[in-house]
Amino acid sequence: MVMKVNKTEFIKELQKQLNYDEEKCIIINDILENTFLIGKKNKEIMINEFVTKLNVTEIEANKIYETAMNILSKGIKEKLKHPFRSRD
Repeated sequence: MVMKVNKTEFIKELQKQLNYDEEKCIIINDILENTFLIGKKNKEIMINEFVTKLNVTEIEANKIYETAMNILSKGIKEKLKHPFRSRD
């Protein structure tokens, strides 16, 4: 399955993989949008934001981070392989 990396599809995929409700997934998406994705310090910032805003443990926050990055990387790889594929 080809995953489109747009906001709604990303949130749906987060819901599916993490078994979270839509509200939590929107918060996760907002944190990712407001933080630059590359860099160790930024990873720590995002994990700390997950812990405080979602009230989860650091282990769970790391799982959220890894899952989100996995979803994003798959979408980016697919876009690089097929840059002119229709978005429909």
